[in-house]
Amino acid sequence: MNAKLLIISYDFPPSTGGIARLCHEIILNIKNSYDTVEVLTIEKNHVSQPYGDNSGIKIHYLSRKRILSELKAFQFLRKWKHKKQTDVICGTWHPDAALALFAGFKNVYTLAHGAELLSGKSTFRKHLWLPVYAKWVLGKSRKVIANSNYTKNLVHQINPAAKAVDLPLGVNTDYFKPLKVKKDIDKLRICTVSRILQFKGHDFILETLCQLPKQYREKLEWHIAGIGPFLEPLKKLVQNSVIAPQVHFHGFVQDSDLPAFYNSSDLFILATRQAQYSTQVEGFGLVFLEAQSCGIPVIGTHTGGIPDAIEPENGGWLIAQDDKMELTGIIAILIENPPILKEQSVLARQRVLQKCSWQHYIANLKQLME
Repeated sequence: MNAKLLIISYDFPPSTGGIARLCHEIILNIKNSYDTVEVLTIEKNHVSQPYGDNSGIKIHYLSRKRILSELKAFQFLRKWKHKKQTDVICGTWHPDAALALFAGFKNVYTLAHGAELLSGKSTFRKHLWLPVYAKWVLGKSRKVIANSNYTKNLVHQINPAAKAVDLPLGVNTDYFKPLKVKKDIDKLRICTVSRILQFKGHDFILETLCQLPKQYREKLEWHIAGIGPFLEPLKKLVQNSVIAPQVHFHGFVQDSDLPAFYNSSDLFILATRQAQYSTQVEGFGLVFLEAQSCGIPVIGTHTGGIPDAIEPENGGWLIAQDDKMELTGIIAILIENPPILKEQSVLARQRVLQKCSWQHYIANLKQLME
């Protein structure tokens, strides 16, 4: 590792997205290993501030106008002194890592997430963007650090020679932790936290809950956090369902309220889908770790990078995509056998503390960068 660290990420606090949070956590946990730490990002207005602070970090802001921001970023990077003594961690391969490489940096570590490596139905992405441009950037990166084995495989599909490694994400175990919350022992309170998009599988969860026997349905509550383009269609589906009174929409839940939201539930479910010609995919699924860190068992689908976030029967369960029978079976067992849920709650928290903290992630990241 070198004396200087530069993070290049268009997504950075006060933004609240997954890449912003990842880059922020890397800095908070690795900054003491460097003499100086600086960030190059774009300016943001009117967005909420996630947990943590940026003390001791010098942040350089670029215009929000995309072409202008990239021009200014390139000029800034070209003038950077001591490039050989600087480690550069890039939030994404484009434009972050590409700009660093074009500017002459050699110690470039590129973070890979999943969706940005898929072509979907785009001919341009399939025949030029990924096999030419992305292949070059990924190949020139000193290392490509993927958030899951699934994402690492996507990198190698684009460039088999890329030095890609899988490093599953971590979670802030001091922030996301079990809280004392009074719960109705006669109810199974389920929660889902995500952008409300059709590929996230909210409609599948709804259909599955509706197909449960009446004696099970009556013991359920489903609390949905998030906003997105599928919100209104989902609300209509809920209104026409047999469990409409038991489904509650909470809108966008601020980071400051997330730990309490998770803790108010007994079970977390997110049933993400993956389609062959789509760029919508769960590259990892940080929400699964957040819930488990709060001691809430999780259920997720065996798609994308989710299997790296869940160990079956060690704080959670994996089901096949859109498999209603499998999901109803797990829910029925949990309603009939509450001790199983309590056992999995303990295992979820233990697993995260042992394997999934940011300290664990940073220790592995340092080894990869040495």
